[in-house]
Amino acid sequence: MKRLFTIFCMLFCVSAQSAQVVNVEYIHKLIEQQHGITVPYNSELRDPRVAANMKYLLTTIDAANSILNGGKITDYGNGEYATTVATDTVAALEMVRDHIRNYKFFATTTPDTTSFSFTISASGVFHIDWGDGTRQSYRKSNTSATKYSHEYKMPGEYVIKIGGYRTGGNSISFQNNLNLAKIDGSLGAIFSTIAKSNGSVSNPSFRNLFYGCSNLAGTIPPELFTGIYGLPTANMFAYIFYGCKGLTGEIPRGLFAGISGAPAQSMFIATFYGCTGLTGSIPDGLFGDLSGAPASNMFNATFQQCAGLTGSIPDGLFGDLSGAPASNMFYATFNGCSGLTGSIPGKLFAGISGAPANAMFFGTFRGCSGLTGSIPNGLFAGISGVPAS
Repeated sequence: MKRLFTIFCMLFCVSAQSAQVVNVEYIHKLIEQQHGITVPYNSELRDPRVAANMKYLLTTIDAANSILNGGKITDYGNGEYATTVATDTVAALEMVRDHIRNYKFFATTTPDTTSFSFTISASGVFHIDWGDGTRQSYRKSNTSATKYSHEYKMPGEYVIKIGGYRTGGNSISFQNNLNLAKIDGSLGAIFSTIAKSNGSVSNPSFRNLFYGCSNLAGTIPPELFTGIYGLPTANMFAYIFYGCKGLTGEIPRGLFAGISGAPAQSMFIATFYGCTGLTGSIPDGLFGDLSGAPASNMFNATFQQCAGLTGSIPDGLFGDLSGAPASNMFYATFNGCSGLTGSIPGKLFAGISGAPANAMFFGTFRGCSGLTGSIPNGLFAGISGVPAS
């Protein structure tokens, strides 16, 4: 599919005095096809002067861009527009080209990349700039996992841009992509929380987002999940950085800041498993504003083998959890975190009470050789009843 700007140039890069004419309806159909939106147009403006029509197209793009960003379109009426010099029009189109596609996430490839792929398991409208001049847009009506891939004519390092918006389903995955070298921007802005008319929200799962991307290096973008808020979903952040040993720097303090409410099953299972290059302290409030009954596997192996993490475990790391234990809820959470120091917070599990569950604290602090002090009295005080395996 030819990219929108190329078609615009083919149609409009002519002298303002040209007698050439253009079918405006075609342009609107093109916008609907590539961007998944319908912009009202003046059916009378099928054959206006070229310069006037270019002016009209600028207003059309403004309207399309406004819709993409949730705004209202302007009523431009039915009259002809003042003459616009063709070169100025082309320059303006160049400026709005990327903005209309709403690129929000950027993936840099390794220097020897010859192909690149990822899967999207969400419905919506998505735009991809593959970094070599190839741009594609897709209107996806189903939520099944669909693979998008691109072959490059020459090996090299490319910056891939992704934009658009989710209308349902889950998100995106770069699982086991060994050509992914760096990430920047926000995926939450593309696969964002959808507010429903009854006041509830629909959230995606980012399970296996960067699972096995062993060549992924650099820091985690603090805005990676900006746009995600409200109740968690099952597997929401499961395995997202599993095995990403090349990541460096600290875990951003507000990475999951929008999350609030009761935990969901496996929501942070193995989130940072094997991220040996991460450093600094675990941020207080990392997991948003969780409150409510525990869920199974909710913090299973979350920081396992993160030997580079340092400092004390924050008192309120797990929010205001309260209620009966769930199976595997803190299974190997800090297993192998030899760089953690200080004492275990006495109220780390204070809100949990009731009968034991299977493997609920199996290996939670195994290999944490840097922790000091005594095991707090009453660390598991709320647990009572028949032991579990």
